[in-house]
Amino acid sequence: MKFLVFYVFVLIAVGLFGTYIYFRIRPLLAASGTWQGVASRVAYVVVLLSFIIGFLLQGRGFYMLSAPFTYIGSWFLAVMLYLIMFFAVIDVARIVNLVFKADFLSFKYVFGDEKARLYSLSVCILTAVILIAGYFNAKFPVTKYLKYETSKNISQNFKFVLVSDVHLGMIHSDSYFERLKDKINAENPDFVVIAGDFFDGDPVPVINSNVGKILEEITTGCGIYAVNGNHEWIGNADVADNFLKKHGVTVLRDSTARLPFGVTIIGREDRSVDSPRGTRIGRKPLKSIIENINREDFSILLDHQPPRHYEEEKDSGLDLGLSGHTHAGGQLWPLRIFTKRIYENDFGEIVKNGSIFYTTSGYGTWGPPIRTSARPEIVVIEVEKK
Repeated sequence: MKFLVFYVFVLIAVGLFGTYIYFRIRPLLAASGTWQGVASRVAYVVVLLSFIIGFLLQGRGFYMLSAPFTYIGSWFLAVMLYLIMFFAVIDVARIVNLVFKADFLSFKYVFGDEKARLYSLSVCILTAVILIAGYFNAKFPVTKYLKYETSKNISQNFKFVLVSDVHLGMIHSDSYFERLKDKINAENPDFVVIAGDFFDGDPVPVINSNVGKILEEITTGCGIYAVNGNHEWIGNADVADNFLKKHGVTVLRDSTARLPFGVTIIGREDRSVDSPRGTRIGRKPLKSIIENINREDFSILLDHQPPRHYEEEKDSGLDLGLSGHTHAGGQLWPLRIFTKRIYENDFGEIVKNGSIFYTTSGYGTWGPPIRTSARPEIVVIEVEKK
């Protein structure tokens, strides 16, 4: 019942936003009485519904048929955001124009109004320029380097790679992950940690791809460690975890792993464990997970979603906390206005009672393969003994 309500809400929202955009781009379409006008309007409705169509087809196992709808629909999500923003600004200006009676804003969004056509075309061109730039921004992740010192009882200095939010699935797959593998191996890390959302949702497209073989080609001294993100739970966390384990990844679900040179990795289950698709058993309190760890070890906490206010974490005595999830504040500007309200630290580093917490911008994208906020990244972290 909850999912039915959600789907109805999504359809209503898409319908309302789509209708608003249609009446703003109408001057660019052919006259409605012509075959070109009919074709362009039918095409618009198909594009508008593509993401939903792709999602439904994927859910029924029609992956090949789903792929083009998913890709087109994903791009159109970003298109909708910026068209709505820019047209809304113009509409506010048109309302102000009613008071000041400025002729340059006196027009109607109808076929044949050249002034309306000019504004509509300008908005579409501006949106296209921003999204193309965002596409190339997302296509070329950066490598960020962090270095910390510790007085903990580590037997050697070490280096590891943090990766989060890869979002492998219908949009990103083999070649995309191959490039990530090469970036990781170039750093020659002692180990790798994946802070959730390795999968974009349904794990089947990834399982049927070459990703498993590529995973096994990642070379480390002490392995790969991962936690679930919300997208593992949107898909099927158990299937996703079994796939990772099969290809050499240690999945930590409210559990710990100890490395031989004095490092303990603590992996928390994602908050989505309590979602309708989760197990509803709740994740363990952090205190109970770490009560038996060696406090002389350098401790690394993996939690896909950054803590809201660090109530549990700030007094834990852990050395380093690593998260992702936010895509550097929503992936598309200006969505960071929401993530900053939800999370105390939605991107970057913060220190709480001597514990360091870092929220990465992540490597991949959800929905449109576009980033108009921060650059995607992998993070190379070096820890040296004082």
